Amino acid sequence: MVEAAERTAGATAIVAPTQRPERRLRVGLVVVLAVQAAWVAVLCGRGWFYQDDLGALDVATGRSLDWGYLTEPVNDHLVPGYRLVFWLLEHTSPLAHTSTVVARVVLQSLAVFLLWRLLVLLCGERPGVLVVTALYAVNPLIICNITWLTTAACLVPAQLAAVLAVHHHVRHTVTGRLRDAAYAGLALLLGMCFWEKTAIIGLFLPLLSLGYLTGGPARARIRSVLARWRGWLLTAVPPLLFVVYFVTHHYGGSARGITAGQLGGVVGTAWWHTVGPAMLGGPWTWTSSRGVYVSFTAPPVWVSALAQVLLAALLVAGWRRTRARSLWAWSLPLVSIVVGTGMVALGRYQDYGNLLATTIRYCFDVTFALALGAALALLPSSAAAIAERAGGRDTVPADAPVEDATRSPSTRFARIRAIRVPFPRRSWPALRPRRARALLGVVTAALLVVTLGNAAVSALRFEHRWTQDPTHPYVDRLTREVRAAGPTANLYDTSVSPAVLPAVFGPTMLISRLLGWTGTEVDFDRTDVRLLLADERGNLHPANILPASRGAQPAANLCAIVAHGRGTWRLPLVPTLPGLVNGFLRLEYLQRDPSVLRIYLQTADGHLVAPLAGARTSLPVTLGATLLRVEAPSAVAVVFRSESLANHVCLGHVVVGAPFRPAGR
Repeated sequence: MVEAAERTAGATAIVAPTQRPERRLRVGLVVVLAVQAAWVAVLCGRGWFYQDDLGALDVATGRSLDWGYLTEPVNDHLVPGYRLVFWLLEHTSPLAHTSTVVARVVLQSLAVFLLWRLLVLLCGERPGVLVVTALYAVNPLIICNITWLTTAACLVPAQLAAVLAVHHHVRHTVTGRLRDAAYAGLALLLGMCFWEKTAIIGLFLPLLSLGYLTGGPARARIRSVLARWRGWLLTAVPPLLFVVYFVTHHYGGSARGITAGQLGGVVGTAWWHTVGPAMLGGPWTWTSSRGVYVSFTAPPVWVSALAQVLLAALLVAGWRRTRARSLWAWSLPLVSIVVGTGMVALGRYQDYGNLLATTIRYCFDVTFALALGAALALLPSSAAAIAERAGGRDTVPADAPVEDATRSPSTRFARIRAIRVPFPRRSWPALRPRRARALLGVVTAALLVVTLGNAAVSALRFEHRWTQDPTHPYVDRLTREVRAAGPTANLYDTSVSPAVLPAVFGPTMLISRLLGWTGTEVDFDRTDVRLLLADERGNLHPANILPASRGAQPAANLCAIVAHGRGTWRLPLVPTLPGLVNGFLRLEYLQRDPSVLRIYLQTADGHLVAPLAGARTSLPVTLGATLLRVEAPSAVAVVFRSESLANHVCLGHVVVGAPFRPAGR
């Protein structure tokens, strides 16, 4: 695609030394940024918060922004940047989805702009750079990952950091400025704080230095790279500090060994099903499972096969343009997919197998490597030209042979053609390459249209499943029902619907937390007002506690226990309480003065389990009841503990159960 988008630098200089159309290219960049921003805004705006988003907000609630919170594992990952994003969101406007869309649009536009600047630095301001930038901007592996806030919160900052790290490394290598080396290392550290796989970018840097940022024979290149040892040290230290902390604090605990065959299988699946089709704007079609609204790639065979044809064409074109140096460029996506997929497989293969290779977030960073590799392979440049664009001194030894752009076959042909002055201006030898370029341009334009159309179809099909997520309708319906119930609305504080937040995210995500984020005023678990129960869709219904177990109270006694002064009392449960989902303990009491007790469920092995709101329970009225939200695998007794000599409480009827609405309602 890129080869036909421009003429080589050598041919332009000899045959038609016209001024570069920089203004048109920059107008094209503005168009690319505007289209991508609008596309991202539309797709993100149609979605809403999803499972992990709510779980991360829940963890951030009530937490201070300290080191313990920032380094709390996400599964077994160390991602303090991700924790920071959701802490800021929870402490400002937790469910302000529009603000997150704006942030994603702005940051992704900035990432695309910085990529364009990097490619201009490496290859010059030319049409091919704009083509690569445009294809990157609309790639489904980029766009679809941004629609989900959790993946965007990790991947977009990591993408920005990766581009900045490479940019500053290039500038350091060609100018020798140590501050650029330090900036590159800090960018890698920042990216790893959001997405640990950003460390792979560190492997790109020596490949770029040896292949494109130094000149001369192999020994001269190696000497040039080693001469920058201070810069390499400054770049390496920050990410290595992250790695040391990661290892010494036992993150990555799910890592398991995999065989070479398993690694080859998952890498091959990632290429055939995800990365390869994405080069054509794929995968075109997706698959998903019940209750999961983030789809997995499932391209038709013809899309994957056509991607292999495109790969072969790009390899041939790269060889024709830059000869063996193109292999350095293509090594970047190769390293990214092999090392990156291998890192994920170490921690996830035993649980998910090859499914992880069709999970788009795990292949997100390969897109940057593909863009960088394609530009370097198809757009000839030289270390001297890069140094000139960076405003630094040339890193090519004075005695190095002329290479890079002038070694391109198309450039050599242009030089030979320029010598044939006696031929008429429109003679056959001059027309044939023009016709060939025109034909190649038509084919390239058609392929671009197909790729862009395929990318649009792929994104829309991904979005179709994504917008079926029931979270937003559930929250809207729940808040509407609460408002309709009026100012006396009183709800059982049960867990959020499992259709919205499955139990794998923890049983402590309660409706009170969710409605608190919306700003809805409602009471919970009061015993003096009719209680309402929210169903899985967010509708409210009157409900009562269905007992699963009761306190063993003698029939003739008003009080099961008289808690007088300091002490601990144990009330057996009959029958033994089984594990409950959305369980509640209801306690009736009689007293003269308000008191405070600590209440626990006792398990069969003697452990005391406090209610979700904590063991400390206030009993404020003379004659009343209290309702406590409890979670326990099983329980054999209720334990009451008094720490005040003034307490004198008659503890009466105790019921443990779950709320159910009457049949037919």
